[in-house]
Order: sequence, then structure tokens, then C-alpha cells
Amino acid sequence: MMNKHFVSTLILYVFGFLLLWEWLRPLNQITHTGHLYYFVIFIAFSLLINLLPVNIWLRRLIKASTILLFTYSIFGRQDLSIFKWFMLFLEDVYLNIKLLFSGNINDLSDMFRTLLFFILLWIMTYLLTYWLTIRKRILIFYFMTILYVSVLDTFTIYNGEWAIVRIVVLGFALLGILFFQRLLDKEQIQNRGNLLNKWVIPLIVMIVASVFLGYASPKAGPIWPDPVPFIQSKADNVFPRKGGVSRIGYSPDDSKLGGPFIGDNRVVFEVRTPTKQYWRVETKDTYTGKGWEGTEESIQGKFLSGEDAPMDIASTTDEPMRKASLDFKISYPHIVLPYGFFTVHGNEDGYFKYDAGEKILSYHADDSPSKLTHYEIDYRRTAFSLKEMRTTYPSQLNSPATIRFTQLPLNLPERVRDLAEELTKDQDNWFDKAKAIERYFKSGDFVYSQSDVAIPTEDQDYVDQFLFDTKKGYCDNFSTSMVVLLRAAGVPARWAKGYSAGQYNGETDGKDRIYKVTNNDAHSWVEVYFPSEGWVPFEPTIGFSNHTTIVNDEEKETTAPITPAIQPSKPNQLDNKDDLKQKENKQTKKKDAISGSAIISAFIAKSKYILVGILLVVIITGAWLYWQRSKWIPHILLWRFKRKNDADTLVRAYEELLKQLDRFGIKRNIGQTLREYASYVDFHFDTKDMSDLTQCYERAIYRGDMVETEWEYASKLWENLIKKATG
Repeated sequence: MMNKHFVSTLILYVFGFLLLWEWLRPLNQITHTGHLYYFVIFIAFSLLINLLPVNIWLRRLIKASTILLFTYSIFGRQDLSIFKWFMLFLEDVYLNIKLLFSGNINDLSDMFRTLLFFILLWIMTYLLTYWLTIRKRILIFYFMTILYVSVLDTFTIYNGEWAIVRIVVLGFALLGILFFQRLLDKEQIQNRGNLLNKWVIPLIVMIVASVFLGYASPKAGPIWPDPVPFIQSKADNVFPRKGGVSRIGYSPDDSKLGGPFIGDNRVVFEVRTPTKQYWRVETKDTYTGKGWEGTEESIQGKFLSGEDAPMDIASTTDEPMRKASLDFKISYPHIVLPYGFFTVHGNEDGYFKYDAGEKILSYHADDSPSKLTHYEIDYRRTAFSLKEMRTTYPSQLNSPATIRFTQLPLNLPERVRDLAEELTKDQDNWFDKAKAIERYFKSGDFVYSQSDVAIPTEDQDYVDQFLFDTKKGYCDNFSTSMVVLLRAAGVPARWAKGYSAGQYNGETDGKDRIYKVTNNDAHSWVEVYFPSEGWVPFEPTIGFSNHTTIVNDEEKETTAPITPAIQPSKPNQLDNKDDLKQKENKQTKKKDAISGSAIISAFIAKSKYILVGILLVVIITGAWLYWQRSKWIPHILLWRFKRKNDADTLVRAYEELLKQLDRFGIKRNIGQTLREYASYVDFHFDTKDMSDLTQCYERAIYRGDMVETEWEYASKLWENLIKKATG
């Protein structure tokens, strides 16, 4: 009997291990996690230890030792003994715990993250053991596994087609076996061998048939539009990659664009600034049909910290000077710049070098590129004149800027030029042409996608593929295509790259706002040249907003309006005034709501540690109350039923007493009658109260009424038992 029980439990553990393994399979594709086989071995070893009759403390010691051994195998150096490494390990744990309490989660070491992951797997194996052997229910974990794989298959590059098939097989097998075990326990069936054979064969046939029919049957196409592109367009953006699956972030090589990417939410820098804007790193001028290359120029500019910089995104407005303070977590030699840039304050020992070819500014020390972890930038808010931009006509096609920034490959497909002409044929100035092309990408024909992005073949143009074949991509596809269409329409434009504004993270003591910019905020956009205004940013990518200020300073129409023959009556005038008041009230309420949300956001940012502490206190208090529920629930029951004296009240009170006895530890066996259970309770408490109360309960159920004297007697019995079950 013991051997049969061991084998059946082992089968459950094997299926449970395979189901938990499905949680680990996607990690090497969607994260940096390596050495997955250590984690898989640890899961299998932990479940095996749980299966064996080992003392609980010895079991914990073995698992902890296994974690340390595996961590040493991953991170231990060959020149360190395990004892020296263990001292370094303890020091690393101490430092990372301090980082946890200070909120610097992004700075945790890889070794400490691995330790936390092992502990998480330890907890998961404990829960799996509990669900399989104690509760004999696995539906919640089975459902969560399906949901987990489905989300990863939908929103990441992980292909979960065969994973779903495996999960269905494993889940159906576990659900069937556990249901069979619960049925045997409930009915107290002894001859289990024959029934098991009769149960297992139909279960296997059902699983095989279901999987085969589900996989082989024809599938209908999706009825609803795919919501993923819209969700992704509102989330973090991407940056160029060469091909295949790349990782998001800044890269200087843009010669081959296309293909999916893996997100990365590591913080690159944190900025304190009064305004929200793009953070430009560089621009590219030459489109090759596959990507972008910078123009090689010999013009190089040098200046020291605090000196005026010869950049082409300086503001010509009279706006007051503003300051942005940047702190880098991942540092680069290049400097990120806002529009309206004036100068940069950094390390006094080096100098800043300006490359006129790619419009990139970098820091140098000892004549070599160096990285800065902190610098400050002076800039003015940019504001472009709509009137000036609309007076820029195609008659200026012979200007040097127009010739240089309308370059296109000789083999550009003709249908790209035809599309540019079609989109701009009704416009007579560069600004309206640019807006017409920008609107085209947001007309509904294009889809924002981070994963399902094609790579052009050897004889295929990158822009042509996006505009006419796939119509699916991310910021590189949108921005590059807009630049090419602008150039095909004779409008000078170039490709800009850097970072979007980032995520709002509260305010400083002054008026500055704090933004965290991650690798997911890497972005590319479009710059259009206007002789009187310089380079003006445009944003074609779905889901992104342009932070550029355009001043509508065009002259109003001077033609006098035609006076209507019938003057409006006074009631209409009053109605108009009422409408104006209603609009003003709505605007006031909207402003109040915005300011209120800003105050709440600032309060949360400043008091996050206090709020976390309060949340921990609430969680600990709730857990303690749940653990001690057998102590305080009886007092609530006494107060609840004290002043009631009908048969229904006795029925409800008796049922609550059964629950309290179960919480107290006096369990009612499966198939045990109430009278048998009452005798067992009386034996435990050395009374006859439970048997007498059970008789009152049965009379209340079958007779349906109760005299007042009987209720008084029953309520005293019930109260005595409740107090005894309180402990």
C-alpha cells in the first residue's frame, strides 16, 4: 500500500514539475536570465526532497545548501575557495538588503537577484506540494500558468504554441488524477487498484483525443481587432537594431534597420527640468535604402564647460534661460540635448567636442571619449512661428540645405515618390506638406508593433516594405518613412534619434519636474528644415506626442463679416452667455482636477516610503487577524445571535458553530453524521452540550418553529460551546 501511494504521489510530482518548468522556459528569450538548468534542477530536487520522509528542518538545510552551491557555481571565481566566496556572498547580501530598504531596486547585484529567484522557486515548490498532496486541487495554478504563457506569447517574442499544448496535457492529467483521489477519499473506497485502471485509460484517451482534435481542426481568424498594437503604442518605445531579435537601447549603428526587439526598463538617466521635451543624441543625413549613415565632415568644434556651443538646435527666442540637471545610471560619452540647447556644465578637466557630421556632442578627457555621470544644461524653451513656416515655399529648392537634405537612393521605388506627390499635391508650403505626411501615418492604416516587425530582404527597400507591404513597425519605421516621403516631396528633412521625455517621477522642492528615462524610452523622430526657424521636430509614430511649441501668429482675416438680415434675439444672447459660463465652469473643473491629480502624485512621490510602511503594517495586521480568527470571530458571533430567538437563527448559529469548531481543530470526518460528530465534540470537551444542541438543531430543521424556553436552553448550550472553541 505504501509503495502504491509513493508511486501515485511521485507521478503527481512529475506532472507538477513539468507544469512549473513551463514558467522558466520563456526566460532566456525575454530576459537576461542565464544558466536556466540550475533553476530547473533546483525545482526537481526540491520536489524530490518534499516527497521523501525527511525531517522538515533537515529538508530546509538541504535546500539552502543547494542554493548556496548553485550560486557559487554561477558566480564563484576559480581563484576563490568556497569559504572566501561565502564571506563575499554575505557582504553582497548585506549591501543589497540596504539597497532594498533605500528603494534602489535597479542597483541590486546579479548574484542577489539570483538568490531571490531561488527563494521564489523554493516557495513555489512548497505551494505546489501543498496543492498536490494536501488540497488535492491544482486549478488555480493551472489557470495562472495558461494566463502567464498567453500573456508572454501575446506581448513578447516568445512563441507559446507548443507550450499551450504541453500545459493542456499536463493540466488535464493533474485535474483528472486529483479528482479521482478526492473521490476515493470522500467515498472511502478501499479497492482502488481496479478503479484506477478503469479511470486512467478513459482519461488518457480523452486527453489525447482533445489535444489532437484541437490542434488538427481548422481555426477561424480573429473576430476583434488586435488590441496589442494600441497598447504597445501607449507604452515604451524602441530603438534601431541590425536584424533578428535585438535589445532596446541606444546604438550608434543604424545602417540596417528592422526586426523585433526585447524591451529593457533599466534607467539610463534621471533628469530634473521644468519642461517636458525630447532628448536628442544625434542626427543622420544619408538614407541608404536599408538604414541611415552620417555625413562625414571635417568640421569639428571644441568648447569648455559653460562656453557657448555651436549647435544647430539653439533657440533664437527671448525666453528665460532654464536649467536641466541630469544624473546617469548608464553613462555614455555622448551628451543628450534638449531643443533650445545653449551650453553644458560638466567636468572642468575635459572638454566637449562637436561633430558637425552627425550633430553629436561628446565629452573628452585626455583626447579620448569619456563618460560623465552628471552634468547640467542651459537651454531656452523653443517656440516656432507658424506664419514663418508657412511662408517657406518650394521656390527655395536650390538652397544648399534643400539639396543636401533631400538626398534619396537612386534605386528608391517609384511608388514611394508617387505616394509623396499624392499626399502633398494640395499643399503649397513645406509646413503643410509635412503635416499632411505626418497625418497619413495616423490615419488608421498603420499598426504600431514591437515584435512582429519584418526585416527587408537584399533587394527590398526598408521604407517601401513598410509603406506598402507590412504597414507594421515601431518608431524607426515611422520616422524613416516620413523623412523619405518629405525628401521625395522636395522638403528638406533629416532623421533624429535619442530619447523621449521619460516617465514622470514627482517634483523637486522648487518648480522642476523629475523624469526617469529608461532604455525603453529610446526613440527616433523627424526634423524638417525651415530657413527662418531652423530644424523643427515632427512626430509620425503612433502613440507618441510632439513636445514642440508652435505659435499661431498668422494674421487674422480682415474682411468684415456679413451682417445677417435678422438680428439674434436677447434670449439667444442670454443662451450664448450661459453656454460660455458652462464652458468656463467645465474648464475650471478640469483645471482643478488636473491640479488635484498633480498634488496627489507629488504627495505619493514624497511619501512613498511612509505609504509602503503603512501598507506593510496593514498587510501584517490583516495576516495576524486571519491567523487569530478563531479567537475573535466567536465574539462577533455571540454579539450577532444574542438577541434573536427564532428557528432560522438557531440553524445559522449551529452552522457557524461547526465552522468555528473546524477552525479550532476539531475536524468533522467525511461521511460522519452530525450525531456522531456531536459525540466526538462532547468527548473532546467532556460535556453533553453538543449532543443536546444537535437535537435542538434537528427539531428546528424538521419542525420549523421553536418555543422561547427551548431557545433559551439552546442558546446557552451554543454560547458555552462557542466559548470553549475560542480557547
